[in-house]
Amino acid sequence: MLGHDRIDAETYHRDIVPGLLIGEHGRRAEAGLAGLDPIGMRIGDGAWTYRPHDSRLRIVEGIDADAGCVIRLSPDAWTDLVTLLRTAAALAIAGDVDTERGSLVDLFRWEPALRALYQGIEIYIPHSTEVFDRQGRKVDPAAELTLDHSDRELAEHFTATGVMRVRGVFSAAEIATFEAEVDRLAAEARPDDDRSWWAERENGEPVLCRIVYASERSAPIGALARDPRLVRLATLIHPDLAASTDRMEGISVLLKPPGRLKGLANIPWHTDCGLGGHHIMCPSVAIGIQLTGSNADNGYLEAIPGSHGRTCPQPRAEDLADLPYLAVPTDPGDVTVHMADVLHASPAPAGVGGRRTMYVTFHPPTLFEHVGPGEAVNDLIRSRTASELDAGLGR
Repeated sequence: MLGHDRIDAETYHRDIVPGLLIGEHGRRAEAGLAGLDPIGMRIGDGAWTYRPHDSRLRIVEGIDADAGCVIRLSPDAWTDLVTLLRTAAALAIAGDVDTERGSLVDLFRWEPALRALYQGIEIYIPHSTEVFDRQGRKVDPAAELTLDHSDRELAEHFTATGVMRVRGVFSAAEIATFEAEVDRLAAEARPDDDRSWWAERENGEPVLCRIVYASERSAPIGALARDPRLVRLATLIHPDLAASTDRMEGISVLLKPPGRLKGLANIPWHTDCGLGGHHIMCPSVAIGIQLTGSNADNGYLEAIPGSHGRTCPQPRAEDLADLPYLAVPTDPGDVTVHMADVLHASPAPAGVGGRRTMYVTFHPPTLFEHVGPGEAVNDLIRSRTASELDAGLGR
């Protein structure tokens, strides 16, 4: 069951918020206030204004006249925002947030500070392009790692960066077997089969961009959920993670077709919990098995190392020079490993395209408690209607 008890906004603002503001949550929220104008929130029959004040966050009852943005949320929608069950983007997609003044962009700009206040999630504000571990030692996110490195070495690197490339994990023979299975599944895929994602070319032609639940229809691919090499890499930091083959789209295959496409073939900067469910699906670890290898010409993974476990505002192209930006070229048989909440992207190929990457994702026990077979967190979030909320909350 995906849901929380409704939070009473009046009680929360009267009894909970003052303590948050003077504690660690408030201090973390302050880091995200620069450049923000006051925002008003109407929640049910109540209203509050959030405003930067002398570099501190101040919240007052009512809507101040100088609030550049005023939004209206139902008590259920606001509860989802407070608990991170749904993000501002998910509320906007569902039509569950209205603007009386300003635009939703204002709410998106406020969201890092709101997450810090409500959940204590630190805002990622790098002070250089370098990444450091917990001991203050500089870490090279692009380091050449292999399975010959010790668990300690791999874990320290992954803890600091949230993303890494491990060379030569699978042999050429193993990759050839997987490629043959992907060829078979791709030939069988149809746009309405519920086991694939399709993009669209400029002329309207559908093109396959992802195969999902490949683990259901291929014994060699399904066996990857128990592969000791992958289990080792996935559990370096969180030993209780387990691969899912019957939910969260199972083991999937990313395909990078060439050309300009409409749809989900190329995904901009995001986290895998970007629509919500952070407390359910994080920490998750996604391992990308590189079937073709990857580079700028056929498309590759991009990431902001060190952004995991924090809220990282989406960067513009001109911001990347000031961030610890990482592009991850690979050879066939390499794997990429990334935390679900590290900021990452899957940009369009600069050239001919054709990359193939197979993803095996390992999830915490909380996910298996809330997400059943055939379900995914994002599906449940997108389908939350008023009636489902009422049923889920027992009203």
